[in-house]
Amino acid sequence: MMASHETAHDVAEYEPGGHTIGSDMLATGTGPDTAARDADPRLGASEPVTLAESLMNEEGWSLLNFSEAGPNPPYLRIGGKLRMTLTEYEPCFSSHIRDRILFRSKVSMVEHLRKYDQMMIDPLAFEECFGPGQGTDATFPFGAWLTIRKVGFSGIELWDKGRGDVEMPIEALSVASAIWLRHADTPRWMLT
Repeated sequence: MMASHETAHDVAEYEPGGHTIGSDMLATGTGPDTAARDADPRLGASEPVTLAESLMNEEGWSLLNFSEAGPNPPYLRIGGKLRMTLTEYEPCFSSHIRDRILFRSKVSMVEHLRKYDQMMIDPLAFEECFGPGQGTDATFPFGAWLTIRKVGFSGIELWDKGRGDVEMPIEALSVASAIWLRHADTPRWMLT
């Protein structure tokens, strides 16, 4: 699963099981009142942003952290990093350049996607990663807002109103201009 220019150090060969994005992150309370909205910004609606814009706004990345090589820039590296306990490996977004002397900036996918509750995927992401003809509605529910459920090396588990549970390969996230994220007025039960 290594993208171009990645080393074995950047990508793990095993699956830790993934991380759930759900009730453990939600504010306590019975309804999405003002205090709960302040505690968990995913409960309030916001304007959609691309994955690249969200990394620049939320994580302080610049355009230098992305690759421009290809027809639909900016592009991300998908990698992995050890957690603080040094026993768990998790998927992350990785800078294209070594911006920290010998190392690359890395952002945990779980932590970053936790800030949003829905994503929409443009067919360009699949066509660039998997080839022409892969960006059809027969392969994935493109253009629909999907609720983010779980993130892992095997993919991202999403929920679609029409199809139910769907899984998106994490490789598609490398086309950061084709992934849209938003906070929606999402009922609490959909986030668990």
